Order: sequence, then structure tokens, then C-alpha cells
Amino acid sequence: MRLAKLAPVLFALTATACVQLDADDTPGPGGGKACTTARVIAGNPKASSSDTTSWDPAGHPAKADPPMHFGNIAQRGRTILVSTGRSIWRLELDAAAPAFVRVAGSETEDPSYRPTGACADVRFLANDGLAWLPDGRLITGDDWANGVIELSDPLSPSCTAKPIAGTARDLIGADVRPGQTYMPGDLEGPGATARFAAPNDAISDDAGNVYIRDRGNKKIKRIANDAMRTVTTVFTLHDELQNVNAIAWAHGALYAGGINFDGTRVIKINVSTGASEPYVNDADVPRPDRSPSAASLPITMVGLGDDLLVYASGGYLYRIAPDGSVAHAAGMGSRNTDLTAADYAGDIPALDVPLHFLDGLVGGGNLTVDGGHVLVPSFDDGWGLWDFTCE
Repeated sequence: MRLAKLAPVLFALTATACVQLDADDTPGPGGGKACTTARVIAGNPKASSSDTTSWDPAGHPAKADPPMHFGNIAQRGRTILVSTGRSIWRLELDAAAPAFVRVAGSETEDPSYRPTGACADVRFLANDGLAWLPDGRLITGDDWANGVIELSDPLSPSCTAKPIAGTARDLIGADVRPGQTYMPGDLEGPGATARFAAPNDAISDDAGNVYIRDRGNKKIKRIANDAMRTVTTVFTLHDELQNVNAIAWAHGALYAGGINFDGTRVIKINVSTGASEPYVNDADVPRPDRSPSAASLPITMVGLGDDLLVYASGGYLYRIAPDGSVAHAAGMGSRNTDLTAADYAGDIPALDVPLHFLDGLVGGGNLTVDGGHVLVPSFDDGWGLWDFTCE
């Protein structure tokens, strides 16, 4: 499996309210109820194999060993889509025997980029990010091909795909030099003539506009939901942030998390004016007692009512209130060696879940919620998809 880039996993996430927790893992001030338990609903965190060639495109069992790999997830109702970096798969949670079915891409063919046609025939060099549009279309970027692709209806057998910005021609692996992207550039305007330098981590707003990190150009760009899919820059990185690892649309604004000279931080961006303001800094983030050195670099975040819920690289979730206060919400760090395969087969306390991720794994996915259940991808010995109960 070829992974999209050498950067932390990025996951966007939608969730119900979880009570604020103090650094000692006890409930702190704030409303709502605590996330109580979690269980694995897909993947196999204690897998013994990572052989991707055995995945059956017609149906790979949800908890099989080897597990399905997913750096991105997106949920619509009781259907989940996951991206592996080379392919996109669908999982029906309410099926009698849930299994991943391939929607687009291929793990076994030689790497190539084929952005137009029936979804089953589409191919990716390194697709990155999954974003639902309000009308059911799905957006994904190809980090190496420098293109952004729209899938018309990924839940239907009649699904078709087309490029909406950046590279539109077919490519083979030999067209892209190792460690490079195809014909990088920095050109705004109609999507057909726009150019990027590794577009990834697609998200969308309520109007169907798409926002992507143009990683090589150190910009955040918008692909408008208009006939031309017009591309414009809404934010250029500077002293506030030297590197962006997560973006989210919430409360009518764009939030970006990453690294600046003082450590990590989250800023709030007005996409109409390009103005930004600090939202939270590394020093504001509490570390749980059992993981006092846990890093607070955001690898995903999303609006949670008036707050932001953030998945940090140290292996825990934290919640940012409108006043900028931060509280530990769930997770206990990146590893929990006490957990066995039997533990992973049932419910465990939410604060005991090791929210470990892989450096180098494709990023820009969505964590989701439905009916008080927060879905969080993670990695132990293999990929797993956790269902947190947050009543």
C-alpha cells in the first residue's frame, strides 16, 4: 500500500457533547455527560497480518484479519466510507454480516491516476481526505496527482467520478517522480486550469464549498460550489502557523491547527476577509496524569455544538470551549499494553482507549457521530474503528 504523505493522520470529527474532564481524568466543569465506554466496530487492532492483497473487493469482513486499512472515514446515516490511500470502500453498519465493499480505486494494480468515469474504474495514486457535500456528492483529493475528484453518488452502483480542480489527465506511476507531485503549481481561477502542490484534507461547508490544504504552497484554498468550481486562496500560512495539520469548518468559520514558533495551536479564520485570530495554544491543553507528556498537535477537529472537539497526536480527545478553555475528554494516550484481544472484543472504559495513529498514514478523514456514538479510527497492531458512547 502506498501512503499519501509523510505526515500525521488527519481526521475530522463530528460528535455529541462529552463532559469536560480535568487532567486527573475526573469530571470537571461543563454540561453534558461523559463518554463512558467504547468498542471496536470495524478493523482489528490486534491483527497478526497486514496483507492488503487478500482484501476481497466484493466484501471484506468488517473485523477480518488482516484488517481493512483506513486513514480517512466519512459517515452518512448508517453507511461508512473509508479511504486507504489507493482505494475507497463502503461499509453498511446495519448489515447482517457487515463487510467492506470497494467503491473506487485498487490496491493490487500498479499505481495510476484515472479521475474520470465509472467509480469502479477510477484509480488513485494517493487519495487523501473524504468530504461529503450537502447533496450527497463525495470529494477526495489526490496528493501526488495534484487533482481533486468528485464522486457523484458513491452509495449507488451508478456512481461516476470526474475531476473538479487540478490534474484531469490520466497518469501512471512513472509520470510522478518519487517523493514528488505531478506538475506542481499555484494557480487560482476555474478548477479546470487551477494548479496545486499536493491538495489534501478536503472538508466542506454548509453551502457545498470545498476547502483543501494546498500543502506544498502553504495555503488553504476554497473550491467554490459554482459552475466553474472556482479556486481561490482563503489563507496563507505565516507566523501564526508555519504548518497546518488539521482544518475544520464550524460555527461559520474555518479553524486550522498546526505548528508555530511557540509549539502547536489552533487559529480561527474568517474566509471572507482572510483575517485570523488565535483560538487555543499548546500551553492551554491539559495532559492526563497517565500520559503527562502527550503531544497536543491536532490531527483532526470538528465543531461540537459551540465547541471544538480535537483529536490530538498524543492519543486523546480534548474539547475547546468558546472561551478558549480546554478539557481532556477521552482516550488515555497512544498505547495501552494491558489490553488484550479479548478486551477489544467487548466494551472498555472510554478513558482506557489507546488512540494511537501511524506517522506517514494518509490523512484528512472524518470522524463522525450518530445518535450519541462517536466514531474514531485508531491503530494498535492493526487498524480499528472505535465507537465511543457519549450520551
